[in-house]
Amino acid sequence: GNLGPEPLRDDFTVDDFKALFRKRSGRLKPLLLNQEFIAGIGNIYADESCFIAKIDPRRPVDTLTEAELERLYHAIRQALNAGIMHKGASLDAVYRGGEFQNHFQAYGRTGEPCLNCGAEIQRIVLGGRSTHFCSRCQT
Repeated sequence: GNLGPEPLRDDFTVDDFKALFRKRSGRLKPLLLNQEFIAGIGNIYADESCFIAKIDPRRPVDTLTEAELERLYHAIRQALNAGIMHKGASLDAVYRGGEFQNHFQAYGRTGEPCLNCGAEIQRIVLGGRSTHFCSRCQT
């Protein structure tokens, strides 16, 4: 199949991002992982993006507000840029020697305190993938 738009491209605007969600249904995180919907967001970046945007990864996408989609657009770019800055996560076999895993805010932090509010980071399985989030901050 075709790859979806690349979220870090300069010409990929917040309006382009919002347009992707029109007439879509289902839960947020599995949609973010769908490479035909949007390219380049793996499991780690999906968790980190939802955390930064303070959106529950289980949310049905047709309930997301314009403001939330805007936050999510910026959060995805922030998470991907942070990954690039730290040379990726060495949990990804591709990025040996990366150190992004030392900077995760949600991913892999099960039972640890949320960096925003101190509540425990939860781990669930969503769409067959382990998913980490703060049930207090992320709504």
